[in-house]
Parts: sequence; structure tokens; C-alpha cells
Amino acid sequence: MQTIFIIYWSTWDLAKRKLFPALYNIFKDKKEQNIDIIAVGRRDFSNEEFIQYIDTETSDFIEKEADFKAFLNTITYSKVELTKSEDYSKLRGDINKYEKKETQVIFYLSISPEYFDAFVDNYRYIDIKDAKIIFEKPFGTDLETAKKLNTKIMEVFREKQVYRIDHYVWKEAIQNILAFRFANIMFEPIWNNNYIDNIQITASETVGVGDRWWYYDNSWALRDMVQNHLFQVLSLVVMNPPSMIDSEWIRQEKLKVFRSIKLWNDYEKNIVFGQYDWYLWEKDVAQNSRTETFVAMKLEVNSWNFIWVPIYLRTGKALIEKSTQIVIEFKEVPDILFKKFWPISKNRIILEIQPNEGIDIHFNIKENWNSKEVERVKSKFIKEIESKEAYEKLLEDAIVWDKTLFTSWEMLEETWKIVDNLVNCKNNCPIIHKYEKGSNGPIASDILLENDRRKWYG
Repeated sequence: MQTIFIIYWSTWDLAKRKLFPALYNIFKDKKEQNIDIIAVGRRDFSNEEFIQYIDTETSDFIEKEADFKAFLNTITYSKVELTKSEDYSKLRGDINKYEKKETQVIFYLSISPEYFDAFVDNYRYIDIKDAKIIFEKPFGTDLETAKKLNTKIMEVFREKQVYRIDHYVWKEAIQNILAFRFANIMFEPIWNNNYIDNIQITASETVGVGDRWWYYDNSWALRDMVQNHLFQVLSLVVMNPPSMIDSEWIRQEKLKVFRSIKLWNDYEKNIVFGQYDWYLWEKDVAQNSRTETFVAMKLEVNSWNFIWVPIYLRTGKALIEKSTQIVIEFKEVPDILFKKFWPISKNRIILEIQPNEGIDIHFNIKENWNSKEVERVKSKFIKEIESKEAYEKLLEDAIVWDKTLFTSWEMLEETWKIVDNLVNCKNNCPIIHKYEKGSNGPIASDILLENDRRKWYG
């Protein structure tokens, strides 16, 4: 089958760094499948000028082989203003040049949400019945705006055509969570509140907001990272086993998790907002901005196998290291045998997502030359095979109608409900704790766990 990819906006950073490299890899791997690309933009490029532009701009992101020229020949540039209906009619003409009897059309909309209405209103000038529409985040800024966007989209498209992405879950290490849990009898029986003491999920970055202040100052850490990335990861960690490895079954189990998430009872004690000390001096940021660049919280999932297990989420910018990891910390052993003579470390399973993918298992063995003392050791497992880049995998999944990792509207609605409750300032406007750039975040984040006699791992 032939596939036509229509990329909005093709001159943006995402297209140059991620989409065109991913499409090139698909082109190389699937030579038996016809792929054509219509690159949509607002600049006055001729077709030749755009191809030269992509050739130059992607040089740092693509390892070009002999077939790269053939890949460039699959690209056609089309200038489109989102608000001009005549440009959509012209785009339909460009699609007609490639369309054959067995053709699927995939729109990739990496456009700002305020333009979604214009796209939907003018789509009638394109009117491809079963086209697939991939929406980049952000999908709204709260529950109300997300609902409006979804209602607008459903005026023209059916749910099966809509692909809402969270590129985070296409990372190989995150996809491996289900296999690690459900394909190993040694782990799944203890993956519950009988044995697990707490769960920690951390996503930290060393960089500040930089040139993205215009986006970040309106999205915040809670909306930018927790509402999509961290909640999606959490759902894979605590979901019940699906009846089948099938997109619908998996999505239903994840939805159950989202409907069961609740903030631990005391709001003020169980959520921490922070802002790094140089944020207000970033270019063009308002001096009275209360945008948080850090958030930590204590949650629980109200399910029979995880209730009463504290779940700690933490994410922030301008921190000491770039890292994403999931820590499963198990309960202490009973007060018997070796524990009478020496403190015994808790067993842990650490799923490392980035910068390096791997699994660490921490357990205890007897210390050398001493029959009563034990020491903690680590067993590290690393997948040596290079995994596909996230955007390549998500585009491949869209080609074959696999929606397992895409976000359904029901899932999105539930996560926005949670976030809206957390940032509701009518009664509980959050305190913003300052923290030093290059630190582990605000001290209040450490106190959050110290109050439970625990501490962040790492």
C-alpha cells in the first residue's frame, strides 16, 4: 500500500530533528512500501529550494547513505496558510498527484492548538474520507480547552482516525515495562501492595527553558510533563494485566489506572511546586511569573493491588542531572536473622529510561569474611541492540493502524481532570519554592518524603 505523509509544519525544529530522520529510516527499511511526503509550510519555497533546505538542515540528524537522494525525491513542498481555504484546495491537488487506488493519507499536525479550528474548518476542501490525523501535544491547556478541541475535531473526524501522540511512551525502555512485569514469574507475583513499599518516578533535566519560554510559561511543569509523560509511564507500572496484547485491551487497563489516581489526602503537604532561581531572568519571562519549573507529588492508585502504596512523581528543569527512572522499592524484611546484627538495605528494581536504558536489581548477600553481616549488590541488565528512535516507531505504528501507544480521548480527559484538580487555585493556590539551578530541586521536595521516613533514590 502507498502511504502519503503530509507534514505540518515542515520547517519547524521538530520536523528537521525528528520527523524527516524518522521518515528516512522508514524509507530505507520498507523499500517495498511506497512512501511520499508532502511538506507543508508557510515560507515561499520552490520545490527545489525546499529540498535543498532539508538536505542542509537535517545534516546533523541524518546519517545519509546512497539512497538519501531517492528519499529527497519523495518530497513535495506545498505552501499553506492554515486560515486560507484556497490553500487547502491547492493541497488537495498536490495529494491527487500521488493518490492511487490503494493509498492511505496521514496528516502529522505539529501545529499550535489555536490553529486546530482553522484546520478542521477548512478540511472540507481536502475531504479524504479515511485519512489518519496525528496530533502533537499539547492537546489543550486544561480540561475545558481539551474538550473544546476534541469536540471540534469530532465534527469532521471519527475517533478511529485520530492519533494523539505522547512520544515519550515510544521509548524502548518504557515499552519494555509490560514485558518485564508480565513475562517473568519472579516479578509479577510481588508487584503489588503486599511487597512494594513505594514507587518513585523521576524525570529530570539539566537545561532551563531557554528559547522555549514562550511555550513553557503557558504550559508549566505539571501540564508539560506530568499530565502526559509521567501519568502514561505510571499507568504501565501499575496497570492490571490486559487479557490480550492488543491495543484496545491495553488502553482500557491504562484508562482504569487514570480513573483510580488520587492525590494523597493533605493537598498542601503532598504536592510541591518549584521554580529555579534564574527563571525570572530568562529572556522575556515576566518578572511576576508564577510558572513552576519543578513539581513533586505524592499520589496513590485506588486499586485492590496498589492501594496504600505511596507513589512519588518528580520532574523539573535546571536540575543536577538529566535522568528518567522508575524506582520500585520493596518493603523491609521482617525483624529476624541478619537484621538483628546489621541494617539491611531495601530491595529495589530500577528501570532506567534515559540517558541510558537498563534495569538495575538491588539485593543483599553476605559480606566477605563475615558470617553475620550482609551487603547490597547490584545486578545491571542492558539491552545492547540499538533501539529505534521514538518518532520512527510511532510513525510506523500509525501506518499499520496500531493505536496501542496512542492516547485515546477518554484517557486524555481523565488525566486533565486530575491535573485540573491539582492546579485549582480557587481554594489552594500553590506556594512556589525557589531552588538553585543545578541542584536536586527545592528542599520541600525532600521533606515530602522525609515526612514518610523515606527519601528520593539517587
